[in-house]
Amino acid sequence: MHEGVDTNMSSSKKIYMILTNGFDPDVRVYKEAKYLVTEGFNVEIICWDRKCEYVDRNEEVIDGINIKRFCILSKPGTGMKQIIPYIKFIKNTRKYLKDKEYSYLHCHDFDGIVVGMFTKNKKKTKIIFDMHEIYKNYSYARNIFFDFVFNKILKKSDYIIHVNEAQIEGMKSTIKEKTVFLPNYPESKVYEPIEKNASEKIRVNYIGALRDYESLNSLAKLNNNDKNIEVGLYGTGVCYDKLKEQYQGSNVKVYGKYNGITESGEIYRNTDILYCSYNPQIKNWKTSYPVKLFESIVTLTPVIVTENTVSGDFVEKYGIGKTIKYGDTESIINAILDIKQSYDMYVENIKNISDNYKWKNVVKNLKKVYKNLL
Repeated sequence: MHEGVDTNMSSSKKIYMILTNGFDPDVRVYKEAKYLVTEGFNVEIICWDRKCEYVDRNEEVIDGINIKRFCILSKPGTGMKQIIPYIKFIKNTRKYLKDKEYSYLHCHDFDGIVVGMFTKNKKKTKIIFDMHEIYKNYSYARNIFFDFVFNKILKKSDYIIHVNEAQIEGMKSTIKEKTVFLPNYPESKVYEPIEKNASEKIRVNYIGALRDYESLNSLAKLNNNDKNIEVGLYGTGVCYDKLKEQYQGSNVKVYGKYNGITESGEIYRNTDILYCSYNPQIKNWKTSYPVKLFESIVTLTPVIVTENTVSGDFVEKYGIGKTIKYGDTESIINAILDIKQSYDMYVENIKNISDNYKWKNVVKNLKKVYKNLL
C-alpha cells in the first residue's frame, strides 16, 4: 500500500468508481484505476462489501487508489434478499457523494451503472458505463422491462466501455459512437517470471470463480483415472463448498480464495495446462473471451476450452490448446494427453501471438474516455 492522492486536487481530476463487490481486489477495476492514478488522477472506488469482510478496512489506500467500502450484508438468494441490501447501497452511495465535487462517475457492470444513475446529481458530471459482460438477451435480461431500462442507460451514459464486439451488436449508431473498446487483457508483469516450476506430474488447473459445477466436476474426476495428472481448483464461488466437501481427502486440490494481483504469478508457474471450459448453453460464456484465456497466453500456458464457442474458435485458429466436449471427462483426458505430447509446439504457437494480448497495449484506450482530462 502507498499514500493516496492529494485530496485537495481539483475536482477536474477527481474520479469516483462504483463497484458492487468488496474490491479484494477486482483485477480489471484495479488495473483501470491504477492506470488513471499514474496519469495524475484522484481515483476513489466506492464498494459494496456484501459479506462484511472488511469492517476493519472500510477506508484504505491501495497503490494510490482510495477505497471506500459500505458494509451491507447480502445473504445468498434472490428477490428481496438482494433488493433491500442493494437499495441500501444506492442510498449510502448517494449520501456519500451528495456534497462531493467530481468530474466523472465510472460505474462497473450493470448493477453499478444503475447505482450511478440514481446517484448522479450534477449536470456537469460525465457518467461511464463499464460493461464487463453481455447483458441483452440472456438470463434475467430476457424481458421487455430490462430492455427498456438498458436502452435508457445506454442513451444517458456519456461513454460506454466494452470488452468484446458481441456486447455492442445491434446498438444504434448514435450509441456506438460513445463506445470504447477495452478488452480485459492481463497485466503481464504480474506473472513474471513466467518460467514453469518443475513437476513430475502434469498440472491441470482451473483459476477463477468456481461457478460451473458440471464443468469443474468433470475435470476433478480425472484424478480417478490418471495418477500422473494433478488437478487444482483455485478460487471461490457458488460451487466452492460443494467441491471442497466432495473432493476432501482426494488428490484434487481445492485451494480456495487467492489474490489475483499478488499470487497469480506463482499459481501460473505451477500450471502446465489451464482448464477454461464453460457451459456453451449460456450465451455470455459461449460468445465471450474469459480473461483466463488471455492469462494463459501471456503466461505461455496451453489451454483447454469448450468446442463450438468463440473461445474455442480462437484456440483452434492459433493452435494454442485444445477444445473439448462440455462436461466430458474422456474428452478432457484426450486433450491433456495431446497437449502433453506436443507441449513445445503449443508453447511456441502461444509465443507467436502473446504480445498482442497485453494490458499495456490497450489501456491507452481509456484516454478516449478521459480525453478532456488527460
